[in-house]
Amino acid sequence: MPTLRVAGRTDLFAGDAWQAAFVIGCASVGLGVVLLVWPDKSVRVSELLFGLCLLLTAAWQLVITFGTRIRRGLRIMQFLTAGLTALLAVWCVQSGDWVSLLALWVGMGWAMHGIVQAIIAVWSDELPDTGRSEVVGMLTLVAGLMVIVWPIDTMPALSVLVGVLSILLGGSQIRIAARIVRPLPAGNAGLGGLLRSQPHRG
Repeated sequence: MPTLRVAGRTDLFAGDAWQAAFVIGCASVGLGVVLLVWPDKSVRVSELLFGLCLLLTAAWQLVITFGTRIRRGLRIMQFLTAGLTALLAVWCVQSGDWVSLLALWVGMGWAMHGIVQAIIAVWSDELPDTGRSEVVGMLTLVAGLMVIVWPIDTMPALSVLVGVLSILLGGSQIRIAARIVRPLPAGNAGLGGLLRSQPHRG
């Protein structure tokens, strides 16, 4: 089947899963901006926003689980990680005025996500450009550990750190979603060579 492809795109996502991936990436960037420019919010609002950060991470993991071409074992690992991340999001909302607990939950969620992403990059034959994906996974792990160990004791400081890292994480997700192969609509001949129809090449 012909596909719409930009040079360097991959076919990690099946069907229209790229749309969900793109929306999640944009939402992560938007949430990061909110956290960055509005550090002096109430504790309750902070808990909700941090929990939403983790829910977006869990949603991304579910898209990988059900919308990508990876092995069954890797899907199961990603699904279990999504469940744990969603649980951490619930704990965020119930942390109260405990900055260290919020940092721990967010950091753990991102660290798990980074580990699993790196494992998928190493063990999935279907994932192109595995070196770059492995690096992104390791950087996500580092971001999670940074949130955990950084000596932050105020909610505004934690909001700024999580906001910056959420923007970076969302940007990487948008980049992945923008580089995938997707079906060419009937009757569409492409856009002057930049977007062009070609057969899939494994």
